[in-house]
Amino acid sequence: MNRGQQEYYKRDYAQAKAEGKPFFPYAVYKDLIIATLAIGLVITFAIWHRVEMGEPVNPASTDFVPRPEWYFFFLFELLKIFKGQNALMPVIMATFIIPNILMVLLILTPFIDRNPERRIEKRPIALVTGIVVIAFLAYLTNKGASEEASAADGLPLSGLESNAAALAGSQLWLENCTSCHMIAGVGQPGPGPNLSDVGTKNVVSADTAEEFLKNPPGSMPAFANFTPEQYTQLGTFLEGLGTEYK
Repeated sequence: MNRGQQEYYKRDYAQAKAEGKPFFPYAVYKDLIIATLAIGLVITFAIWHRVEMGEPVNPASTDFVPRPEWYFFFLFELLKIFKGQNALMPVIMATFIIPNILMVLLILTPFIDRNPERRIEKRPIALVTGIVVIAFLAYLTNKGASEEASAADGLPLSGLESNAAALAGSQLWLENCTSCHMIAGVGQPGPGPNLSDVGTKNVVSADTAEEFLKNPPGSMPAFANFTPEQYTQLGTFLEGLGTEYK
């Protein structure tokens, strides 16, 4: 802050102090207005999206795909940005390193930005930074919400209806694999590979599915609770991806 800015700040501070705008009720009134608008916005979105508690938790069910609440979709989407072979690294980057870097920058903001100007229209860098951050969070939140809807609609593949085993395998994939893999735009693009054309690579077949799924490569979890028929169904489905089912 140079001498001119210091003098301007002191004059502005002295004028504000002389005019008298006490914390109560002046600042409390402003906080009350903003808090009321924020609560009203949350209630409006809750009514608009018809938020429900859903079905009671059933520990015997295996068809539940865990997903965060909508206000955590932006963090959930960050997991996909830092995908890799090491399944632990996306979690560390998206849930610890990046949020903590942003938190430290927020704490240091008063020490980095020494501009005494209060009006936001005269602080273009702060204004643009705020807009970019809000737009980025809104984009990730909307992306997470739209992908949830596509998973609920099922897989947009042709040819499945003619093979009952493959159709059952596709349902097993939707119930167990969408949190790590993607097929035809449904599911998550990481940390596992996209399986849309895995059938062209001869990685797994109906005959080798049980051994593959019981002892999967890398950090992929095993599916030891499947029945022999379910192994065959999932293997039949994966074997035809990219060839019979597109």
